[in-house]
Amino acid sequence: MSKDIYRETFSHVRSSYELNMEDFEKMKTKKAFSLKKGLIAAAAAVVAAVGITAYATDFFGLSDMVMPEKDPVYGSYLTLQGYADAAESKAYEEYRSGALSLEEAAAKYGLKAQTRCVDMSYDELTALQGGDIFDARHERSGCYIYENGAFGLDGTYALENGAALDYQLVRSVKGSVVDNMLYLGDPAGYEQWNMDVGGRTLALALGAEKALVIADLGDSFVTVNVLAGTSGAAETPALTKEGLEEFAKSFNWNILAKVGEPELAPAPPEVQYGAGVELLPEYIDEEQSFEVELAGWDKVWFISYRPTPEFGDMRFFLSKDKKVSDYEFHPVCNDNKSVSVAAVSFEDFTGMGVGDVLVLLDYVPETGAAYRDVRLFRYAGEGEFVLEPGIGEAMRQASADPEPTVADVRRFCKTYYGAGVRLDTERVTDVVATSFTIQEGRKRLVIKAIGRKAPFDDSWGIREIRIYENSASGEPMQVINVREAEGFVNGIYAGYTEAPRREGTMTALDINLDGFCDLGVQDGMEADAPCCYWFWDNDAGKFVYGITLRNAEVRDGQIVECYKANEGVSDYVYNTYESDGQGGLKLVKSETAGHGDAVEANDYQGILAYLQAQDYESLYLRYGLFDLTGDGTPELIAGYGHYEADAEAGVWSMDTGRLEKLGSFDMAHSLLYVVNGKLTRLMGQMGYEVVSRIGYDGDQVTETEISHRVLGPEEDYQTFLNAFEMAEDGDLSLLESAGLK
Repeated sequence: MSKDIYRETFSHVRSSYELNMEDFEKMKTKKAFSLKKGLIAAAAAVVAAVGITAYATDFFGLSDMVMPEKDPVYGSYLTLQGYADAAESKAYEEYRSGALSLEEAAAKYGLKAQTRCVDMSYDELTALQGGDIFDARHERSGCYIYENGAFGLDGTYALENGAALDYQLVRSVKGSVVDNMLYLGDPAGYEQWNMDVGGRTLALALGAEKALVIADLGDSFVTVNVLAGTSGAAETPALTKEGLEEFAKSFNWNILAKVGEPELAPAPPEVQYGAGVELLPEYIDEEQSFEVELAGWDKVWFISYRPTPEFGDMRFFLSKDKKVSDYEFHPVCNDNKSVSVAAVSFEDFTGMGVGDVLVLLDYVPETGAAYRDVRLFRYAGEGEFVLEPGIGEAMRQASADPEPTVADVRRFCKTYYGAGVRLDTERVTDVVATSFTIQEGRKRLVIKAIGRKAPFDDSWGIREIRIYENSASGEPMQVINVREAEGFVNGIYAGYTEAPRREGTMTALDINLDGFCDLGVQDGMEADAPCCYWFWDNDAGKFVYGITLRNAEVRDGQIVECYKANEGVSDYVYNTYESDGQGGLKLVKSETAGHGDAVEANDYQGILAYLQAQDYESLYLRYGLFDLTGDGTPELIAGYGHYEADAEAGVWSMDTGRLEKLGSFDMAHSLLYVVNGKLTRLMGQMGYEVVSRIGYDGDQVTETEISHRVLGPEEDYQTFLNAFEMAEDGDLSLLESAGLK
């Protein structure tokens, strides 16, 4: 079985190494990913801490442990928390259903959630257990162990016939629960029997592609998953009953039954956002830490922080006045790889006129070639640096050099951030080149906007507006900084507005109804985004900031702005303004009403009809059903957008018998999956990946980040087993099957 299949088939296994076996032909799928250091999602989720209910019977087997609910793809499964009716299994099942967090589920049943484990050598394990746990035919690998003595390891056993059995073992301890499970398939496909070894009764199960050895040891419970079966798949000879019994006899079950709690070193402090950070000196890379002046921070120490047991990648912090700030450069976790800092540079790579931060990281994967990751943090204003996810991938496509230098990045950025923008040395972009005549004085003004195009999509932004008299030569008579606008927010870069198209960045019209032409600058990507207006003051001979409106137009001598009232499906606010006689506007009426062709929706089908009426691109208009609130009634998850970058998903509920919108979440460059019963979003763009969980906190839709990483040159975006089923625009089959049409 290949590593990809090995990862995909099993769930939540922490391993000291990765097995390298060929595919099972019947189980081919795409690559999966793991969430913590050393985890492999593999065919037996092995490391659980279990509470056991002893069975006073002469036989026990898979029927005692198989959970009543089946996975829609892989069939029956074991919780690896003990017997199916044990408190540990019930707690895990509630956690898997999404009803409770792991900690909440454990507390409900009087258990403890085990989440912290560390690597331990085999010698350390035998010292804790008081002897060897298996005989000399086992390859002695390291293991990982939890605070309560639950542990797991990977191993290889040499049968007497010369065949090698790869396996994973977990010894669980009662009173605990962890996030692990085993997909079993059809229990009827296993031949099962009990055998006695050293006074211990073992349950053995032999299937076509794998086998199990399970032991109830009183205070602990052991599951051994053998990656071989009767079919003799891949390079492993067919496993017989005699071979499985030989394997089972090779363990010292009395030693395995001893439960001792390891003396773990104190855990490094977690990074606490908003409360300051305490860094451990042994993880600070002093050679790549520098005192530097950064925009928004003045003089600070830039600290390179090596991987810790809790976080498997480099992180970077800022320290000022001998205190480490709670500001952490956007972390990206490339787990399970050796990493070092090749270079750090502080200069203006993006052409914004302020210093950015460049970090070059060298990775040595466990398999595959070493590579260098280019991680650029651009300055986004107000002391914040934001990761530019596309730089590394763009450089890899443009050059075959596997180890770019700072100079290489500098040269590349001059082209990358200047492409299609530099019309002269000041990056003057003719977003609007409007000529118009002022009525008094008959001045002819030429308006030029200084802006730039975003490198990652077609959006544009404006930094300042220059006003010239008669021609755009010489010194401008006025320069307007867009930051003057009320409520201005940074767009594509710090100090820039943002608009989806070059033509829509700026408008010229008489918005204050005084007979003179005014200037408007769009500041957002959405259809009803704010537009900041500067009024022409004829007495002063210049433009003066006046008002910010959304989707405003002139109607019968009045100004009417229209925008969405809230997250509802059809309510819009209409504000009507008139001239105040002093060059400004005054609000004379405000009302909320339906908008355009919007339907008054009272059920899910009405929502879909409304969305269809908005003329969204069909590629981004689709829907699915998922019980996000956990009350048994599915919510409508409807994705919509005019193009991929602005796609979002709304969540509507009929839990109370009436239609209610719970909120929305971003769907740009994203796919949805169901992972362990949770709605999961995978965003991938230009070599950057974020995995997050969509939930509901009783008040609004929430999105919690699980992981993020920059992909290496040989890495692909992750996929999950269960894609979230969504129907296309106009297909009501999902509503019909759920009885919600």
